[in-house]
Amino acid sequence: MKRLLVCSALLAGLAVAQADSFTSSASSLASKSVGSLSDSLGDSSDSSGGGKQAAAGPYTVTRVALAEDGRVQLALAPAGGDGQATTLTLRLPQALVQEQGLRAGDGLHLLARPYGMAVARTAEAKPFFLAVHDPLLRDFESRKI
Repeated sequence: MKRLLVCSALLAGLAVAQADSFTSSASSLASKSVGSLSDSLGDSSDSSGGGKQAAAGPYTVTRVALAEDGRVQLALAPAGGDGQATTLTLRLPQALVQEQGLRAGDGLHLLARPYGMAVARTAEAKPFFLAVHDPLLRDFESRKI
């Protein structure tokens, strides 16, 4: 009986540890794949972002550079254009850029959504980043309970 109680306690502890690990992983994933629309996407002439000038559609990454805040700034031009006129900047966490292997010449698709914009590779339907309108972003923020 004592052995059974000890095993039960160990299994319960393991379940809690796995739940904490899952919660931490989910929180980490959300923090790198969801961002503020105003802080992530904007007109290239607007260095602070804004998201107001972003139009849905296909884009080509024309430049990849490390921003002052440690994120990566992607310069985007409309796909099919001459590639000279950069119209948007997209700021993403470094870890996400590395995970996606993003580089100049890659095709991205900005998808208009009720919550903001979704960013996907041109050849894939599944978005890898969500740029959420600022007031709605509070729903994505993790809170201690």
